[in-house]
Amino acid sequence: MRIAIVGAGAIGGTLAAILYNAGHRPTLIARGRTPENLRTHGLTFIEKGTTTHSKVEATDDPATIGPQDLVIIATKAHQIEPALPNILPLIGPNSTVLPAINGIPWWFFQGWGGTHANQVLEPVDPNGVLYRTFAPDQVLGCAVYLAANVDDPCTITSVGPRKLILGGVTKDAAIPVETIAELLKQAGINAIPTPDIRAEVMNKLMGNLWANPLSVVTRATMTELCDDPGLMDISRGMMREFEDLCGALKIALPISIEKRLQGAASLGDFRTSMLQDADRGRAIELEAILGGVIAAANKVQVPCPTMQTVYALVHAHARSHGLLAN
Repeated sequence: MRIAIVGAGAIGGTLAAILYNAGHRPTLIARGRTPENLRTHGLTFIEKGTTTHSKVEATDDPATIGPQDLVIIATKAHQIEPALPNILPLIGPNSTVLPAINGIPWWFFQGWGGTHANQVLEPVDPNGVLYRTFAPDQVLGCAVYLAANVDDPCTITSVGPRKLILGGVTKDAAIPVETIAELLKQAGINAIPTPDIRAEVMNKLMGNLWANPLSVVTRATMTELCDDPGLMDISRGMMREFEDLCGALKIALPISIEKRLQGAASLGDFRTSMLQDADRGRAIELEAILGGVIAAANKVQVPCPTMQTVYALVHAHARSHGLLAN
């Protein structure tokens, strides 16, 4: 199978290394000097004390490889629209597009039945460009459970599980979900097909919804967040509103708020991905993780005052520190 991965960061690099070490030959699409560095030095992948070196293919010119069978988008959510010139040459009529991204995706209401079918979530797709660009029948939704650190452009250290939950965006699409899941399983990734990818995306998102934004304005680790009674009250308020949103969308969440908080507390001095981006002066995924959720709540007329307050605080902080996406 011809596979291209757009984005050579933590997720893209992890997937490229795992697939390469399993005998596949994915091509990484990246910018700047990264492709040249990868071609020269290869990709070093460190996981549980084991180090592997992969001579991965990499390019900044996707036209040289043309349409692929599987196109994995591993950029940040807010980077997809700017990256379209590097994505579109990879997509043909039979390509499957797998956005391995955090937060609520642009396709959430696309191809979905009901009153709110095919609405655009403006915070994650402000111009409706992604909605118009990607045919929903070609999109394979994904809930990502991977975590890694980029030590340098050619070195990735895995610090999390190898798990992806996959499902078609539209019910009747001819996307080979089982085939792609099996390919990923054989490579060593716990790839789980699901008939309801939106439920899985929201289940993952509930774990990020409160901790990521709050960590940016407080600079707090997970332990520090969970040890602060006032912050925990805010967190519970955000998650209760999120539960109300999921209820309005007829999405069942399998884990209670208190169970989630217990799991968060067990992470210790972990710094959320959004806080790590803020530490490095990078644009944070505020719209995908919180702004888009608020937009979805507004569309189904679910009040979310706590989420809106936290969003306003984080947005102001990010604006003053140069952390908003352009």
